[in-house]
Amino acid sequence: MKYQVNEKKVAYFYTFLVMILFSIPTYFAVVFSFEKELILKELALEKFTNNLERRIYSTNLDLSRSVKIKFALFDKNMQIISSSLSKDIEDFDFKTSIEYPYMYYKKELEYLNRYDARYIISEAQINYAKIIFIAILLFLVILANIYILNKVIIKNTARPYELMQKYTNSFFNDTMHELKTPLGVININLDLLVQKTETNKYTKRMKTALKQIQITYEDIEYHIKNKKVRYIKEKLDISKLLQSRVDFFEDVASSKAIEFYVQIDKNCFIFMNSLEFQRVIDNTLSNAIKYSNPKSKIEISLKNNSDESVLIIKDYGHGIKDIKKAFNRFERQDEVQGGFGLGLNIIKNIANKNGIKIDVNTKINEGTAFIYTFNNYKKKFLDGVEDDI
Repeated sequence: MKYQVNEKKVAYFYTFLVMILFSIPTYFAVVFSFEKELILKELALEKFTNNLERRIYSTNLDLSRSVKIKFALFDKNMQIISSSLSKDIEDFDFKTSIEYPYMYYKKELEYLNRYDARYIISEAQINYAKIIFIAILLFLVILANIYILNKVIIKNTARPYELMQKYTNSFFNDTMHELKTPLGVININLDLLVQKTETNKYTKRMKTALKQIQITYEDIEYHIKNKKVRYIKEKLDISKLLQSRVDFFEDVASSKAIEFYVQIDKNCFIFMNSLEFQRVIDNTLSNAIKYSNPKSKIEISLKNNSDESVLIIKDYGHGIKDIKKAFNRFERQDEVQGGFGLGLNIIKNIANKNGIKIDVNTKINEGTAFIYTFNNYKKKFLDGVEDDI
């Protein structure tokens, strides 16, 4: 429904907005952590270098060593006197320099010393692991907050739709229950009326209208119960079942002077729930009749091709403008014809559930052919086990 789509868009928009709002302070936090790490490293290098300079001028001949900080002494021509640096320095024009993953600090000595050293360059490794840890920690905190906020937002935005859906289902359940008995009474009495009087155009019209109401009733009933009821699969002779549904629709087709051309191979067996198969046939035939031109024909064929059975129902009517949209729930190709727009959506769901392949060939103002490919029945060990799908 459009309402549901809009609610989802609002939820996604708020989620995106929250992500942006949290990302801004996160970015600055990571940048601050990086700059803080650089400042601390520079101060540590400067302190170490100053201490080293004092030792060079002192009578202590042992140069100080550090596990965390390495250094090198260079003469006035930038030739190495002593070095423990991890990398060779190529460009000496700096005071502080960063070459991943190290920071370098250079100091020029003012006085002569016993080592003839003119420059000290100290090296320390930048702690990127700490920065990455902070970034990951912030990311996880943000992710948790977004998840919680998203749950709250979606729950609040979806609640009106859920309530509407609940009330709609309750209304349909009550309505379907109230309609079932009257429809049965009308059907029985109409059959008795036809038996006692000659069939005329009025009784035919009533019979046709009643069948159309029955089809709509069964569609709505299936739509409501689909996720609540377990439909058990069985071995089906779809040749006989298809013929019985064709016979059922004869009166409906004759109301528009539409003729059925039927070719059904015998002994086509599949493994499927009979009610779901009936919904596929009823909705396809109902749509074919509804959108066919008066005084046209509908071709129905069922072919047994060894491993599979192929059912083709072809009409010569309006055609379908948009095949993909046609299978959406509550989508109607022709507003004039009316209906709930459930039929093709029910077919699609049943097909997905039972592995039925659907092909649709359509041309505007020429007609549409629905082609269903069923896997033929093969006896299996678990055929008698109740279907959990």
